[in-house]
Order: sequence, then C-alpha cells, then structure tokens
Amino acid sequence: MKILGKNVVSEKKSIYLARNMEKFGKFLMVALWLLMAGCTARHEAVVLTGEEDFREGDLVFRCGYGAESRFVTVASHSNYSHVALLHYDAESGVWMAVHAVPGEAATGEREVLKAEPLSDFYAYERAVRGAWARVDCPDSVAAAAVTYALGKVEEQVEFDNDYLLGDTTRFYCTELVWQAYLHQGIDLGDGQRHEVPTMVSKEGSCLFPSDIATCSKIVFINPFITK
Repeated sequence: MKILGKNVVSEKKSIYLARNMEKFGKFLMVALWLLMAGCTARHEAVVLTGEEDFREGDLVFRCGYGAESRFVTVASHSNYSHVALLHYDAESGVWMAVHAVPGEAATGEREVLKAEPLSDFYAYERAVRGAWARVDCPDSVAAAAVTYALGKVEEQVEFDNDYLLGDTTRFYCTELVWQAYLHQGIDLGDGQRHEVPTMVSKEGSCLFPSDIATCSKIVFINPFITK
C-alpha cells in the first residue's frame, strides 16, 4: 500500500479546496449577476383588471424582481416566475391567491402554503408583471382543483425547497397547481419539464410556470396592465 507523506496529502487537499472554491466563486458570481439583473429591472405596479370575470380555480401568474425570479424567467425563457390558483373568499368579499412561495414567512416561522388577497400577491415589492389564465374544463372541476389546494393550506404543508415532483408531502408553486388539477384528471404539465442543475433539484428537472402557461389545456392568458 502506498503511503503519502503529510506534505503530499496537504498539497492534494489544497488543490481540492482551490478547485471547489473556484466552482463556488463562479456560482457566486452568477448568483450576484442574477440578483443585480433582477434588482435593476424596471419595476412597475401591477393593476388588476377583469376581476368580475374571474372563475374559481383560474390561474394567476406573476414575475418578481429577485434572483430566484430572474433564474426562473431566464431558464424558462418566460415572462413569469410564479403561479397560483384563484379562490373567492365570500366572507371577506375578495379574490385570493392560493400558492406555495419561499422567502415570505416571518422570521422563525415555517414556510407553508398560503392563501392571501390578490392585492398582497401583486404587491409592489413582490411583482413587476402579472397575468390571468383559465383551464379548459367545467367550472366544477376548476373549483375542485382549488379546493384540493386549500386543503393543503389548511394542513400547513411546507414549501418544497428540494423541488421534487416525486415528493407530494411538500410543494413548490407549479407543483401545487399541477397536483391540484392532476387530482381532477387534468395534466397541466403536458409532459413538459425543464432541466435544472442537481443542486436545484436532485431529479434534474422542474416544472416551471411557463410549462403550465403554454399547456394545450390553457384557454387564454391575459396580461394585467402595469403603471
């Protein structure tokens, strides 16, 4: 058996660390570029239109201005980085966005699925653009889809930071919308997936909002105006 001297071992460790620091440095530079690109993008307020025509279970898209949103839009060649289901809350008389989103929980709290007013979903600090879409299905099916999603909100299911479609114990945004309709027999993914680094998802692929937006089962997608 060949025994390496301490100096040789130390040198090998230094080379290994140097190579990995170089990789980390490149990743950090890309992350910083994405963050700067997102922060310097023109930021306009989203103005909702057509609310009187919304339907339970319709979809709403948005694009944020942070690094994560920038990554999704660049990787998917899309204008939108996030998607939610619409639900009308009769008690408050407002439309709600039912969704899974990271980074919005209060300090020390778990990141769980939530239902919030559209005014919060499209708040200036969260969105630079948005759109409304409808799935080609009966009203009852769309309503059942959002009921499924609301059930996951009540269960306080956590956000899926591992982005695994094969794990249904947690959800990321498109996964929640996809599963909600999949349980009604409608595949909004159309079998589409985007390849991503394994550091993002161990599955090596993700379902992006653009995959749903371009699905053959989407009847229309209408952008909201901005100002």
